[in-house]
Amino acid sequence: MKSTMFRICAMLALGLTGSITMLQAQQHTLEGVWNVSVTVTNCDTGAVIRTVHSIQAYHHDGTVAETANTALRGPSEGVWMVAGGGTYSDSFYFYRYNSTGGFASLAHGTDTITLTDAGHYTSVGNVQDFDANGNLISTGCVIHTAYRLEDSEGN
Repeated sequence: MKSTMFRICAMLALGLTGSITMLQAQQHTLEGVWNVSVTVTNCDTGAVIRTVHSIQAYHHDGTVAETANTALRGPSEGVWMVAGGGTYSDSFYFYRYNSTGGFASLAHGTDTITLTDAGHYTSVGNVQDFDANGNLISTGCVIHTAYRLEDSEGN
């Protein structure tokens, strides 16, 4: 009886240890929802073109979705992947609109993301805008600083 009880307790302890390790590993990944400050600059001069804020969601299946705090663009859809060495990369698309709500461009963004700790990341990348015929009309460099949003349980 004692040996059976010992085995059960040992198995429960191993299971708990594995669960804690898995949860800690999940917190050190890009996967999750982030509050992001996006600074777009002129790639040649470094002059700030605009700053926007966005919510980005990096999903377990490798997809990313984003929405920004401006009516002049639509939501982003794309993909992300582990690049190695604590970095990640993403690629996404969104529409830009002119002040009357009409089509202005299709934007394609790419980033190299560094997770600085479990709750913060920085990234650098670029965003290219294409007209309705697919011609490149502008390129901007981007810098992101982000913090992970937590749910009501602190996750």
